[in-house]
Amino acid sequence: MAEIVFAAGVPHAPGLIGLLDAAPGAIQDVVHTMYAELRRELLAARPDVLIVFANDHLANSRPRAYPDFLVGMAPQHRGPFEWYQEWLGCRNYRIQGNPVVAEALLRGLNRRGHRMHAERENLRFDDNISIPSLHLQLDETDITLVPVLQNCTVPPLPDTRQCYALGQSLRVLIEHDLPAGIRVALLGSGGLSHEPGGAPYWYIDKDFDLWFLELMASGDHARMLEQLTVARMEQSGSGGTMELLSWVVVAGAIGPRYGTQSDYALHGNFKCGIGSVLWDLTRKVDAPRPVREPAPIAAAPTLPTLFDPTLASHDLVQDLKWDAALRARFATHEAELLDRYPLRPAERAAIEQRDFRALYDMGFHPYLGGQLARLIYGNTAGKGATIAVLKLVESLSGSQLESFVAEDRVIARP
Repeated sequence: MAEIVFAAGVPHAPGLIGLLDAAPGAIQDVVHTMYAELRRELLAARPDVLIVFANDHLANSRPRAYPDFLVGMAPQHRGPFEWYQEWLGCRNYRIQGNPVVAEALLRGLNRRGHRMHAERENLRFDDNISIPSLHLQLDETDITLVPVLQNCTVPPLPDTRQCYALGQSLRVLIEHDLPAGIRVALLGSGGLSHEPGGAPYWYIDKDFDLWFLELMASGDHARMLEQLTVARMEQSGSGGTMELLSWVVVAGAIGPRYGTQSDYALHGNFKCGIGSVLWDLTRKVDAPRPVREPAPIAAAPTLPTLFDPTLASHDLVQDLKWDAALRARFATHEAELLDRYPLRPAERAAIEQRDFRALYDMGFHPYLGGQLARLIYGNTAGKGATIAVLKLVESLSGSQLESFVAEDRVIARP
């Protein structure tokens, strides 16, 4: 019988490496302390394998054929994928995989009614696996890695109850399907509140973040399943805040447990709230801790109704990310490259005119909007990517932005 010996939820904001040195000292201290404590506890737990549930930011599949859960079965996991490395501003890494455990996950979770997909080749990793792996220095340990990338942004997506049920099945699988004696660590990598690709690109919902961290540390899973809805997460950052569903999978696997919250950091240039929870697996919850009341939900989610997976521009962006030679051709012969895709006339005109608002109105996925902006305006951590965000937000909001000052405050919605 295998056992779970470590469980935590962590953020993976891309700026946590490439932009960290430029952040105020107090912000840097929160990030370094948070990950140092998690690494210390992870090593003390002596796991044989770390299963990381993280988010696939449209890095491995096309929107029209998108798996909800993708298991990485490679014998070695390498990252980050080359296009994301410049954006993240981080070094390369190699971490040993665990095909035996990966195959057990694929087989066992499918058998228990969860539709899982898998890839034996190395997956394309961005901040999802790269940020926690590098901060935890996993490539300097003997811990093997099984990444599970989940859909948190392409409608329809698995909701809180489905992710929790998957976690419950994962616990049964670990206890009954894995070889006896294996020590398993679980990590949920995602969040906190943010809206990548949208007009509120810099918006951070501090109130939601603090509520969520309290909720996940409270041991109150009944309340979590009732209140952590897709609508609530979408309101705090469409297409980004739902990354927190990776934490829900881990919560389902360990059952109600008390957690220890890290300090919370809010830094505009990270474009995401920062905080973690480490769960205590030594005792079960007798009485949940109190949690503040969340803000009311003001509107229904919009992404599911606007998104059109058939747009050829989605294929264009995916191909450009995955092929460096194609990117070079796009930079010098854009019209010729656009001719290769069955773009609708209005779709093509919007790309040529850099009219992201028009693309979004046609159903273009906002997450790919942010990536298209970086493909056009620059992808480097800091200046290049920041210019791309400014240009994107200008198009979406219809007003020119002179500059953006990355202060440690709650960024208001536009």
